[in-house]
Amino acid sequence: MKNYTCLLKEIADIRTGYSFRAKIQPDFTGNTLVVQLKELSEKNTIDISTAVKIAMPEISENYLLKKGDLVFRSRGMDSTAAIMNIDADNVILSAPFQRIRINTSLEMIPEYLLWYINSKEAQTYFTTNKTGTSVSMISTAVLADLPVVVPSLEIQKQIIEINTLALKEIELQEELIKKKKLLTETILLNVIRP
Repeated sequence: MKNYTCLLKEIADIRTGYSFRAKIQPDFTGNTLVVQLKELSEKNTIDISTAVKIAMPEISENYLLKKGDLVFRSRGMDSTAAIMNIDADNVILSAPFQRIRINTSLEMIPEYLLWYINSKEAQTYFTTNKTGTSVSMISTAVLADLPVVVPSLEIQKQIIEINTLALKEIELQEELIKKKKLLTETILLNVIRP
């Protein structure tokens, strides 16, 4: 299968998160977890362990997050996505984030789409199409019109694997730098101690 390009809206359902009319009030006996900015990790995954629990009697399917959904940061300097990589019930997304859910009939792996949205090519598109002066923003229409290159499933899997290994290598190098700095500091402190 040859690569083809389509618009994001042709392969995914895009929804804005739930817009709360007032400040979110935690309720420890509540039935719903709310994903906000703090739940989007540096590794572009969603960590619901810090999510606020609230009472929400009726939850629209439009706001629920499922495994494989992407959450797009539509405001601020960072226009990247994170992935919901765990199964969980009654987890909703707050506005202004956008939920991206791949159409189930398509042969696209969510981790590939995550990589593509966070890639230099997509980031250039977002930078060119940002609006706002004090707070930059990507509108739903701009996100929906993102051109997405769709390779075969085999190529998608290879890209995911290579990207995962590259990120792991960076993580190990950063850990090595920290340990080397600590070792150097320990040696130098031993030099000046009587």
